[in-house]
Amino acid sequence: MPSSISSEVLILLIFLSAATLGSGTAPSVNNFITFLVSLPETLIMAIPETPGPVDKAYMVIAISISGIIHINIFLIMNSKEEIFDKAKKLHISGNIKEAKKLYLELIEIDGDNFLFQNLLGTTLLQLKKYDEAIKHLDISIRLNPSFAESFGNRGIAHAEKKNYQEAINNYDKAINLKKKFFDAYLNKGIALKNIHKYDDALKYYYFCIKVNPGNPKIYSNLGNLFLKQKKFKEALKAVDKAISLHGKFAEAYAIRGETNQLLDNYKQAIVDYERALKIDSNLDYIQGNILHSKMHISEWDNFDSQISKLRKEINNKKKVIAPFTLLSLIDDPKMHKDVAEKHSRDNFSFFLKKEKITSKLKDKINVGYFSADFKNHAVLHLISDVFKNHNRSEFRIFGFNYGLKKDKMTHKISKYFHNFFDCRNLSDEEIANLSQKNNIHIAVDLGGYTLNSRVGIFHNNPAPIKVNYLGYPGTIGAKCYNYIIADKIVLPQKEIKNFTEEVLYLPNCYQPNQLKIDVSQKNLTKKEVGLPEKDFIFGCLNNSYKITPLIFNSWMNILKSSEKSTLWLLEISDEGKKNLAKEASKSGVDPKRIIFAKKLPVEEHLERIKFIDLFLDTFPYNAHTTASEVIRMGVPIVTLKGSSFASRVSSSILKNVGLEELIVNNIDDYTNLIIKIANDKKKLLDLKNYLTIKDNTKKLFDSKKFTENLEEIYKNIIKLNNQIFI
Repeated sequence: MPSSISSEVLILLIFLSAATLGSGTAPSVNNFITFLVSLPETLIMAIPETPGPVDKAYMVIAISISGIIHINIFLIMNSKEEIFDKAKKLHISGNIKEAKKLYLELIEIDGDNFLFQNLLGTTLLQLKKYDEAIKHLDISIRLNPSFAESFGNRGIAHAEKKNYQEAINNYDKAINLKKKFFDAYLNKGIALKNIHKYDDALKYYYFCIKVNPGNPKIYSNLGNLFLKQKKFKEALKAVDKAISLHGKFAEAYAIRGETNQLLDNYKQAIVDYERALKIDSNLDYIQGNILHSKMHISEWDNFDSQISKLRKEINNKKKVIAPFTLLSLIDDPKMHKDVAEKHSRDNFSFFLKKEKITSKLKDKINVGYFSADFKNHAVLHLISDVFKNHNRSEFRIFGFNYGLKKDKMTHKISKYFHNFFDCRNLSDEEIANLSQKNNIHIAVDLGGYTLNSRVGIFHNNPAPIKVNYLGYPGTIGAKCYNYIIADKIVLPQKEIKNFTEEVLYLPNCYQPNQLKIDVSQKNLTKKEVGLPEKDFIFGCLNNSYKITPLIFNSWMNILKSSEKSTLWLLEISDEGKKNLAKEASKSGVDPKRIIFAKKLPVEEHLERIKFIDLFLDTFPYNAHTTASEVIRMGVPIVTLKGSSFASRVSSSILKNVGLEELIVNNIDDYTNLIIKIANDKKKLLDLKNYLTIKDNTKKLFDSKKFTENLEEIYKNIIKLNNQIFI
C-alpha cells in the first residue's frame, strides 16, 4: 500500500470485476492502465492515466492462469467524509476500537486536521491509553489552540493519571475558550474533589446545577463529594436526585450503596449495590462491597458459593473486591497480595516512574506518622504511648493528620509531636511536598487500605523511606513502600514472599500498647449490661463482619455442649440480630442465649470486659486491639491461627504473655479447647489468675521498651539506606 494517500481519499476496498483478457491485450479499466503479468499471485500497482481526486489509489490484482486471466481490482473510491461519518457512528455506538482504526486512517490522509487528532485522542482516552491520548491531543492543540474540547479531553487524560493539578490547568484553558463549557466545569469540580479541595469543588458543582439542572451526573458527583465529607444525609439527597433523573445510573446506585453502608443501613446498601451491578456488571469492587455489607448483618445465604465465585473472579484478575474487605473473608496471603498489587497498579500505576528522593540527615532522624485516625480510634489507642516515649535527643516526630474529625484525643497527642499538621484540605501531592519540605527521613503509614486511608500520599514520595505499619494487617502491594514492620508470629518467614515490602521484625509483638489506660470506675454489674448473673459468659466483642459461618457454627456447638452459658456479642442492627437468630435456630440453639452488648464509651467498654469468662476469637480476621484489651482486663482468649497476618494477631499477643496453649490450628481443636476450658472451672481460674500477675503481661504493655525497639528499627533503616541520606 502507498505510504501516503491524499486528503480526498478514505481507504476502503471496493471489488470491481474486470473484463476477460486475452493473451497480449492491455485494456484500460476506469481510466487505469493495467499491466499483463505471467505469474500467479503477483501484486501490481495501477496508476491513473489522468490524475484526479483518487490520485494515489491502490489496487490489488489477483491473477490466476488457466488459459484465461481473470482480474479483480480493489479500488479505493470513498471520500474522507464518508469514512468520518462511519467513524463517528462507530464511536457513538461504543465501538471504540474500530472507530480508532478509522481515525488513524483519517490521520494518514490528513494529519494536519486538528479534529481528527482530537477524536483519535478521545478514543485512546476511552481505551485507557492515556499517554498516547495526550500525545494526539497535544497535536490537536498545536494545530488549533482555540479548540476548547481538546483542552477538556487532555484534562481528563491527566486526571486519569492522577495528575489532577495539570488536569485543572487544562480545564481552566478550556473554560477560558468556551465560557459555557459545562463538561469542563463539572470535570474541574471532580478534580478539585479528588485533591480534597471540597469547598472549591462544591462551587463548581453548584454552578453546573445552575447551567444544567437536569443533568444527573452533577448530582451523582455532588453525592460523592458529600460522601467524602461524611455528610451522609446530603449525599443521599443528591444521589436520589441523580437516580430520579436517570433510573439506570449505575454509578449513582453504587454511591448510594456506599453511603448506606457507612450509615450502617446494610440491607439498603445491598439493594443499591445489586441494582448498580445489574445495570453495569463491570463496576469495580461492587461484588466485594455486597459481601462486606452482608457480613455486617450476618446474611450468609449461599456463602460458600459466593466465596467460590469471588476466588474465581480474583484469579481471573477482575477488580471485584478491595484489599481490606478480602482480609475478613479468605485466609490466603498470596491472594491478599494479588489483590493488593492489582489495586495498586490500577489506581497508582502512573506514579511508578517517580524519581527516588534523597534527604539531608544531620543530628536527628525525622519520622513522620501519617494517619486519618489521630482521634478516638483503635490505632491511636494502641500507639499513643509511642509518640509520648520517643527519644527526643535522637528523633524528631511529625504528625500528618488527614482525618476529617478532631476530638480530645487529637488535642492530647498533638503535643507529643515536633510538628503536627492538619492536612484535611491538602491533596496527596501537597502532603507529600509538605513532608519533603520538613525533611522527613522515614514516613510511616498507619492506615494502609483501611477506611479514610490515603496511600496516594506515599505514591507521591513523602520521604526517602516509606513504611507500612500497624493500621493495615497485610501488604500494600505497591513498590513505593520499602518496609513493613511485623513480628515473626504475624508474618512468618515462609510468608515473606507474599509481601511486596521488605520485612523488619520487632523482637516481641508487633502491636504497641499503652502502659496504662483509663477504665471506668462505675462498678458495673452483669444486670446493668444485660447479662444473666449465673451463666457462663462466652464473649466476642469483635465487629460483626469478622464473624463467619464457620466460626458461628463452632460457637453454636460450644453453647450446646455448655449448659447455662450465654454468647455475648457486640451490638448489631436489627436485621443482623434476626439473621443470627435464624442461624442459631437452624443449629438447635435458643436465640435468646445470644445477648448483644450496646456500644459504650471506651472506659466503660473496658470495664465490662471483666464479665466475660472466655473470649472467643474470630477467623480469619482476629481480634486485634480488642485482643490486647481482653488480656489487659484478665480474660483469656482462644484463637484459631491461620496463614494471613490478620489471622495471627491474637496468636502473637498470646505468645507474648506466655499463653501459647490457647492457640489452635484448626476449627475442631478450637471448638474442643473452648468446651474443655468452659467445663473445667479450675483451669479457667488458673488462666485468669495467671493474667492478673503483671510480670506475665509486662512484655505486652511495656510501652517504653517497645518504643526503644521500634527506634532501633528506625536506626537500622537509616544504616541500611545511608547512601540516600546526604
